[in-house]
Amino acid sequence: MNESGESSPKLVISMGSQHSHGSIIAPHNHSRAQLLYASEGSIRVHTTDHIWIIPPYCALWIPAFLQHSVISFGQVRLSTALVEEKAALQLGSKCFLVRMTNLLRELVLRLNQIDLIEKNENPYDDDLEKALQLLIFNEIQQASTFPIEIPWPRDKRLILICQMLLDHPDDVKDLNTWADRVGTSSRTLIRLFQRDTGLSYRAWIQHMHIVLALSYLAQGESISRTANLLGYTNSSAFSAMFKRHLGNTPQNYRNNNAE
Repeated sequence: MNESGESSPKLVISMGSQHSHGSIIAPHNHSRAQLLYASEGSIRVHTTDHIWIIPPYCALWIPAFLQHSVISFGQVRLSTALVEEKAALQLGSKCFLVRMTNLLRELVLRLNQIDLIEKNENPYDDDLEKALQLLIFNEIQQASTFPIEIPWPRDKRLILICQMLLDHPDDVKDLNTWADRVGTSSRTLIRLFQRDTGLSYRAWIQHMHIVLALSYLAQGESISRTANLLGYTNSSAFSAMFKRHLGNTPQNYRNNNAE
């Protein structure tokens, strides 16, 4: 059930792999859509126009033939489900974050264990395997999604700025400071942010902060600690920003998304 089997007629196939901290899977694509899930460790995914920071309880849906690269943080185990291209079209042509329910997680893990089970135990029944595939596809269709993405620029000056902000999200500088650093004007940076990301500089930062906050909260960080990691002077300002974007407070969000 590895990558060489992407031409299989099966609705869903698995593709598991392990990666060390800091390893990079170079840009590539698949002939199937992909539910990319790190069952251990965490990952960031670059597509042509976005960067995706995947919270621990989420997976990234990647349409077929969409080029992407993956960076590992910690010791990473990828437990991936690849969905037949035509069936996957029902879910559209864009990436999005998928909430991994307990059921979906266990189904995907079992799919990735089938090869090992068949080597050491009785062969998996074909009807049971088909049922597993159908359940996974149905759960993906029914899963909650998060409409939060981080547009990624193409201009080299903006890439430098955005990468530094990702590395130090608590150290937000004004555009005049960035302009001096990259050798241009703040007016040019305002224009480039809007052109390359469709967002203003401040809106881009808030999108980044929301996605990072989802990860921090999922890892068990307190709301005050999360606010501090993102450079907010108090929890109230962070909570107000969070609610404005997601329609819920961080506290309610944590309660509603507890495993």
